[in-house]
Amino acid sequence: MAQQPRGTKPAAPEAQPTDLLSARAGAHRPTGFFDKPGVRKFVRNRTGMASLIVISLFVIVAVAIAIPPHLISLDQVQSRVGPGTQPGFGLASDPYARIEVAEFFLGEVEKALDSSEPEAALAELRFAERSVKMMPVEEIEAALDSGYEAFDLLDEALIEFEDAEIEVEELEDDGAEAAELAEARAAVAATRAEFAAALLALETEVDKLFPSPTGWDAFVYKLRLVAGTDRQGRSIAFRAIYSIKTATQIGMVTALFSIIVGAILGGAAGFFGGIVDHAVVWLYSTLSSIPYIIWLIVIAFVFRESTWHVPLLGKPVSQTLIPVYIAFSVTLWVGTCRVIRGEAMKIKSMDYIQSAVSIGASPFRILIKHVLPNVMYLLFINFSLAFVAAIKGEVILSYLGLGVPGGQPSWGVMIRDSKEDVVLGVFWELGAATLMMFILVYAFNILSDALQDAFDPKHVG
Repeated sequence: MAQQPRGTKPAAPEAQPTDLLSARAGAHRPTGFFDKPGVRKFVRNRTGMASLIVISLFVIVAVAIAIPPHLISLDQVQSRVGPGTQPGFGLASDPYARIEVAEFFLGEVEKALDSSEPEAALAELRFAERSVKMMPVEEIEAALDSGYEAFDLLDEALIEFEDAEIEVEELEDDGAEAAELAEARAAVAATRAEFAAALLALETEVDKLFPSPTGWDAFVYKLRLVAGTDRQGRSIAFRAIYSIKTATQIGMVTALFSIIVGAILGGAAGFFGGIVDHAVVWLYSTLSSIPYIIWLIVIAFVFRESTWHVPLLGKPVSQTLIPVYIAFSVTLWVGTCRVIRGEAMKIKSMDYIQSAVSIGASPFRILIKHVLPNVMYLLFINFSLAFVAAIKGEVILSYLGLGVPGGQPSWGVMIRDSKEDVVLGVFWELGAATLMMFILVYAFNILSDALQDAFDPKHVG
């Protein structure tokens, strides 16, 4: 082997590639939350991220409604917008419905004028952003008389139009000649045009008394009517939006309680085994032996009949959401407990758990530090499942009259109130509540699948 000459410096070691050095350095660099494989996989899931955005928007709306200044107040939800059962979802009102709207506003002005203090009654006459025009009482009386005169002319035009239609039907049944039928149909078209003109004239007179709002008020007023009105003339759109707060409250409280209780009991049962496991299994087996809906009805009914006053709220417990929280929390933790128990039984046989036991770590520390963190992805999934179950369960309880207390809007209350209208073809209240609930539940179902694909070890790859 050739020796290096004296006086010469040893050759420098060959430089390693820069990318190799950086790779070795990166191997020891601590990774952040978004660098974890599961998180990266979830972020790449477009449908999962879209569902998370939708859920976040619902939560933001719920917070904006709950915290002052309220996005929508309960008074705005309960205030009357106009006559009842106005159509929504872009459906055009038929002429008869438009006549009812005009007659409603004229009748309200007449009631105010017939009161003992007409000026005060007129000043308070308001339907959301649309209020009576402030004029002297004499001018309002004259405008009202003009409105009823237009109404009488409309009534005459309507009678002529209906008579013309009846005549065409009779001629068709009698097999009249084509010329005679053409003349009768021309009369129908002429009377229809007169009827439409009379209806427009009536609405013009009503607008003189109740001018349409402008600017921002016009936008809010149109938003109120976008889904129509219920039987009491309240905005269905505002009731559906306000119900987001109720659904989020019930889902959040119930889901948090369910996963906390289910994780603790399921983790303890699976890790400790023995008498702890037997006790937990007996408890959730007993609860599961009774049908889910029966539990909800019994618990909700018991608290509904209670006269106990909640100290902080200062009102009976039956007038709060506490019975609904308890009804769902008592039942929904069972599914989480079963899943966590089975996973904990597998984890406790792992090598790192045995190593922790061998160095003297306490069972409680092992449970908190090693077992529960490794089942966190299951808690995410079960949270979304419990949230969805609570929203669906609220609809059932409210439909039975045992859910959200009276006066507070919710999707279940809206569906219950619309059951008689659906038979008559008035579906917009049912449609608005169902549509909002469908969007939120569907988003949570997609999120559950995305979380399972991203964080479940059987799907990571």
